[in-house]
Amino acid sequence: MLVNEAKKHLSILLESESVPAVMLWSPPGIGKSSIVSQIASEKNWAVKDIRLLLVNPVDLRGVPVPDREKGRARWLSAGFLPHEDEDGTQGILFLDEITAAPPSVQAAAYQLVLDRRIGEYRLPQGWRVVCAGNRITDRGVAYVMPSPLANRMIHIEITCSLEDWKTWAWANNVHPTVIAFLNFRPDLLYKFPQTAQEFRGFPTPRSWEFVSKILKMYQSIDDAREVIGGAVGEGPAVEFCAFARVAENLPDIEDILEKGETPVVGSAPDVLYALSAALVRKITEKPNQKRAENFIKFIETLPVEFQALSVKDAMKSPKCIGVFSRLPAYSEWADKNKDIII
Repeated sequence: MLVNEAKKHLSILLESESVPAVMLWSPPGIGKSSIVSQIASEKNWAVKDIRLLLVNPVDLRGVPVPDREKGRARWLSAGFLPHEDEDGTQGILFLDEITAAPPSVQAAAYQLVLDRRIGEYRLPQGWRVVCAGNRITDRGVAYVMPSPLANRMIHIEITCSLEDWKTWAWANNVHPTVIAFLNFRPDLLYKFPQTAQEFRGFPTPRSWEFVSKILKMYQSIDDAREVIGGAVGEGPAVEFCAFARVAENLPDIEDILEKGETPVVGSAPDVLYALSAALVRKITEKPNQKRAENFIKFIETLPVEFQALSVKDAMKSPKCIGVFSRLPAYSEWADKNKDIII
């Protein structure tokens, strides 16, 4: 299922304190850990994120200390596990990279995942368990999950799509040039590496977020090109930087939205994709009736598919929905183009 669908289902499941552990499967870079963090933030819960790849079996069990009075050993629980007095009464124990952990570590996690305890430690009552990992077919470090463990989990497999990712990207201030480029080249949102060199950096939703951050750090696209290649790979970086140079020479978007100017921009697809994303970013930053009217006025000069793209992306913003829904010019445009905005 898509990322937003997975988040919706996981959020519903975690409402119950008695829910079994949930296992999230996906290729690397799709956003498994982000889903867990977002849900915890929305519910005002704590998160304990444990990377099982970095844990030894004895780390989970704790440290033995002598109980001299009773003549036996007791186990001090690990500090990285949730403790109600320190971490609160509700939260998510997130066991990430569980499939990358050696079998001995997975075996040590059995009791924690299945029985909510390990040794003398008990998971607090209001805490839930979520696990995540990559599939063996993703060519990462991954071991087969033992069937007794797998059979006691609810499994959710996550895939990505551009529309699903853009909903997140617009809401999280991803650079508009990144969004515009992926509108132009949607096949590069996620591209599984085929050679050893490509495994150093390859396109994923996570690595495109890195590119967005890189663009905000550098003065020019040429200065950033090699670093961008380190994030998404050389081939995608070359294409992205060529596209970004086009985006740098767009008409003034504020003149379009504030003054109602309608410059001629030609029909080159890369220019139109870049222009659409720039318009959407500016209208979502400051939506009002005048700017929305000028937005509609200008996009009507574009090919119809770019009109639809611009409106659909703008309407991913709740603020724009409120403004556009009261705008006669938008109602007229939507009625005229109802066949393409379904």
